[in-house]
Amino acid sequence: MKKMILFVLLTISSTVTMAQTNPKSGYIITNSGDTIRGNIDFRTNKKLSKQCVFWPNGGGESQTYKPGDIEGFRFDNNGKYFVTRRLTLFGESQLYFAEFMVQGMMNLYCVADTYDEYFFFEREDGEMALLTNRAVLSSSSIHNEKDIQQEQKEQYGKVKLLLKDSWKACQDMNDRNLTRKKLVNVVRDYHNDVCTDGSSCMVYEYKEEADKMKTHVKAFAGYAYYSHEKTANQNLPDENYHGGVFEIGIGVEVGIERAMKGGSVEIGVAYSPKTKFEHDTMVKGGHEPSHTTYEKGRVTFAIGVAKRFGKGKIQPLVRGGGFYVLHHGNKETRTYQAKQIVDITWDNTAHYGVYLGGGAQMAVGKHYAKVHADWYKSLQASGNMMKWGLTAEFAL
Repeated sequence: MKKMILFVLLTISSTVTMAQTNPKSGYIITNSGDTIRGNIDFRTNKKLSKQCVFWPNGGGESQTYKPGDIEGFRFDNNGKYFVTRRLTLFGESQLYFAEFMVQGMMNLYCVADTYDEYFFFEREDGEMALLTNRAVLSSSSIHNEKDIQQEQKEQYGKVKLLLKDSWKACQDMNDRNLTRKKLVNVVRDYHNDVCTDGSSCMVYEYKEEADKMKTHVKAFAGYAYYSHEKTANQNLPDENYHGGVFEIGIGVEVGIERAMKGGSVEIGVAYSPKTKFEHDTMVKGGHEPSHTTYEKGRVTFAIGVAKRFGKGKIQPLVRGGGFYVLHHGNKETRTYQAKQIVDITWDNTAHYGVYLGGGAQMAVGKHYAKVHADWYKSLQASGNMMKWGLTAEFAL
């Protein structure tokens, strides 16, 4: 069974890896200043700081540029703009594709790491100061909180010293919860106070939503047939029950296109009213099969990753993740030779595990109809579940 799980996971992983491009229109700027239009792989800020995968207009294979190979690149529609800069992170100086956020009497750049963002303030005379925005995960699990506070204090001091010619910009820096947009405003205030020729600074990208993952809430309803179901009280060697259920629920879907083309994180809660599952088996020494009925209601919590393929109206999909199931109203009855030999009820039961699935979805406006098959493997109790479903999803 472990080998089967590993095989399925490796299959999905290799499939996802083969479709890891997210091309968006834009252009590169060569070191000689020429502009070449085409498509650029729009990935996470961390990946874009290290490489630019580019497809020139007119066809041809993609080319991968490292910092220094080109002067920079930018996405269309006033999108993100990256330029080659030599910056010092983690104690050493090296070339990065730094996100160019503001150009003026004070420039603002950003380089992203796995968790954290590093903002570089560069004054017109070349003097530079660093401000690190540490993520909660990074702050709580990698760095000591006391060290973080000391680092923040020192960095804010250096940035304010760099901004000393603008009282407004220094006042803005008193906010210790500075977002990307607020940092842009700090640099803009500095430019407006210091600039003597009346020119405006150039803001290349400051809309915070451009970095946020697209999220939508959805309600869903459907019918599912379980060809394999399990009962927490089953005392026969064969645990294969079957039956159909109606499901309703609500969930949240978060797009992760820049990390995985066609990918999203799905979180959902589903409810199924009390339903009968049936099971027939020939017991040892018996003269005819016994018939068992298992009744229960179900609440299922699930979180996982889904990946869709293609851009058509109908899209194949694969998904996987973890689940937690709460069973309530448990009752089991068994008859043998027209006699009832078991009639028991028991308290709520629960189990958790992992799931893998696949299917296809069809867009109906902003809503979807899905057909899917999902395999559930309990990590707490024996037995598997196999679910075949038809679900309608409604965007809220």
